[in-house]
Amino acid sequence: MATYNLKYGLDPRKDHVLYRDDDHLVVYLGTNMSGSGDVDINSYLIVNKKRGFLLDPGGYKIFPKVLSNISKYINPKNIEYIYMCHQDPDVAGSIPLWRAITNAKLVTSWLWIRFLPHFGFEDVDSVAHPLPDKGEQISFGTTTLEFIPAHFLHSPGHFTIYDRRSKFLFTGDIGIAMLEEPSLIIEDIDKHIEAMKPLHERLMANNHALRHWVDRVRNLDIEAIVPQHGGIIPRKHITKFFNFLSNLKCGTDLIR
Repeated sequence: MATYNLKYGLDPRKDHVLYRDDDHLVVYLGTNMSGSGDVDINSYLIVNKKRGFLLDPGGYKIFPKVLSNISKYINPKNIEYIYMCHQDPDVAGSIPLWRAITNAKLVTSWLWIRFLPHFGFEDVDSVAHPLPDKGEQISFGTTTLEFIPAHFLHSPGHFTIYDRRSKFLFTGDIGIAMLEEPSLIIEDIDKHIEAMKPLHERLMANNHALRHWVDRVRNLDIEAIVPQHGGIIPRKHITKFFNFLSNLKCGTDLIR
């Protein structure tokens, strides 16, 4: 039986199982470091039949906490894939540490493969799983992970990930917000949109790119929007979230 844990009030400084069924877990890894002065990152672990898929593991500084929290759910050596939505250090700074303890494939846009030698990797072909621009589906145990193009939002090689089992859409920098009072699950969507707006105006390429992505994902059966920074947007707010993005002028739209 599938159960969700998306109630308002979850502590973003602690790890939480967000979805559970007999074979499958989705875990938030408690990576919010509010008050540290750092850019917070939301890192997630998908577990299927005791195998792990790690999404945006974060920087060097939070590696010990992420490792400790993952160890509650699986042996970290059983992480088979690590997704890096782009090469920024808040997202990917800990990648060399993870590769030192796992044989995980690094899933990322083909654009970022050439950056991997700067992480210390010599045999890039044995490390990388490059995603084509059109996206891809990866079978992972009893689920399928769909890598849906979201290029220029904000990375030119960005993909959002739809987990068919949990019905979570992991959106990277789409939906991010810098919150004065961090909250893992968003209750007040109007207040959250106010917090999202300045970052999206600055970081997203333009409305055309936003609308193109929204049109691709709007008809999916989505239980929650799960971004890389800020809070998780539950089903009841998703239509309003999509409408906000579809009508937002941003990036090159604002150049005069």
